[in-house]
Amino acid sequence: MRRIRSAKALFCSYLGLLLSLSTSQLQAAEACVPLKTTEALPKNVQHWNIGQIRFERNDIFDLSSKHSVWFHRFANDYHVITTETALREDLLFSEGEPLNLSVLAETERLLRSRRYLRHADIVVSAYCPASQTVEVTVRSWDNWSLLPRISLGHTGGATKANLGLAEDNLWGTGNQAQIEYFTDSERDGYKLQFQSPNISGSHWQTTMQYADTSDGESYRLNLAKPFYRLSSERAYNLDIFKEIKDISEYARGDVYNEYKSNQQLIELSSGWSFWRDKDSVQHLNTGVTLDERKFDRNNDSTQAPPDNRDLSQVWLSWEFLQSDYRELTNFFLWNRVEDVNFGWQASLRLGRLLESIGADQGGWHWQASVQKNFEINDISWLVSRLSYSQLHRNQLQEQQLFQSELRYVRHLSDQQVLIAQLQWSVGKNLFRDQRMTIGGDEGMRAFPLYYQTGDKAAIASLEYRYITHWHVWQLLDVALAGFVDAGRAWDNPQRPAGPDDEQNLAGYGIGIRLLPSHSSRGSVISIDLAKPVSDNPELSGWRWRLIAKRPF
Repeated sequence: MRRIRSAKALFCSYLGLLLSLSTSQLQAAEACVPLKTTEALPKNVQHWNIGQIRFERNDIFDLSSKHSVWFHRFANDYHVITTETALREDLLFSEGEPLNLSVLAETERLLRSRRYLRHADIVVSAYCPASQTVEVTVRSWDNWSLLPRISLGHTGGATKANLGLAEDNLWGTGNQAQIEYFTDSERDGYKLQFQSPNISGSHWQTTMQYADTSDGESYRLNLAKPFYRLSSERAYNLDIFKEIKDISEYARGDVYNEYKSNQQLIELSSGWSFWRDKDSVQHLNTGVTLDERKFDRNNDSTQAPPDNRDLSQVWLSWEFLQSDYRELTNFFLWNRVEDVNFGWQASLRLGRLLESIGADQGGWHWQASVQKNFEINDISWLVSRLSYSQLHRNQLQEQQLFQSELRYVRHLSDQQVLIAQLQWSVGKNLFRDQRMTIGGDEGMRAFPLYYQTGDKAAIASLEYRYITHWHVWQLLDVALAGFVDAGRAWDNPQRPAGPDDEQNLAGYGIGIRLLPSHSSRGSVISIDLAKPVSDNPELSGWRWRLIAKRPF
């Protein structure tokens, strides 16, 4: 009996040893080879399937930095980091699918477009020869998303203020909620807004907004599924919008007339992808737009309001998009990765105005646009945008509007950038509420808001930007600027005649640029001190300007 037991024990030990060796050999065979970020992926691996997706979610601030203080620890502790579910819902790939590096890059751009993420990258972190699969790691860095909306701005002689609360990453889901009180040169009131950029991973998105203002109210409901990726087959859009407000007409920065505006718009459309290759796609869209605008006098009216109009139409549009993205820095912003498309983008839309759906008279409305960024060399680029629209109604004058923008960006060094910009707009018989304006926010930084208005406008500017190494507690990156502006708006028959109406305007100044580096609202805060070049004694002296805008 003892011999039998000994034999059984010996057999069990031998069997255990065999199993242990087999397991070790199997684990060795299944071992995955890790890849460094800078290491190239072997060519034979590029067609394997994705076996596993890992997530590395990084908080807002790096507490190991020597500049870390109590505030950064507080922010990390009380910030709800973006959930793995929210990140996974934005992915354009999944486990079991063949690896496609261009899809990984496209997903990176999608994630970086989310304002609640400061940065995102996606890498193949390992490959597993035994199973011929790869491991993909999604790395993300959060922005601070709970923002008290407390701001005070002054530009062109007018003051703007905001007071409220916005959460751009509600409970880490990527949804946005906002309540805000605002006041500016036109109106004051409060606004409520909710926005979801990707409803439960369906890539449907929605925006709901309501505003109650001193001169009226507005609301918007939008439900859409856009062409969210190059290979998207269908797109849908429903937009319902209503706005009641007072519109002011300006001359040399002063209001000379006001009237009430009531706009109601409903648009329903659907789109198809009908041609696609590796790097480009064409879309066809069709829809119906109900667009009614009514105007009336208010207590401050000195002139008759514009005529009512209804531009309700059915339309067909064509779009062409070429994907040629580059990762650049110091292009529109600084100290962060910017995804800039150097491919062609073009669109053409033809609308037929129909009285049967509400249009005040029949006609045609067509619009065209083209956009292209050019890389001149390793340190300079050209951004170009052109658009043209024409509205022909059977019993009224034909309207036309041509707009162009050229922006030249040159890196003088790693910290110095030169930006030259030319904007040119030529309109004919434009609606009074849609004329071009310059001054303050609109290009001419040394002049009051709405200083000149008209059917035609031109602005040229040159800005030198020095990107410093300064930062304010890792919250604000600092750049210094010097600029020169020149421009003019003209051809406005309603405007009272004045000494500067037919003159070219010019100004110069210096400024500070502050970029919130860890905030979901990445608007650049511009603080400028500017001086107009003018013989008008009312414009003598320096003017200061504070505005948050993106890009600058």
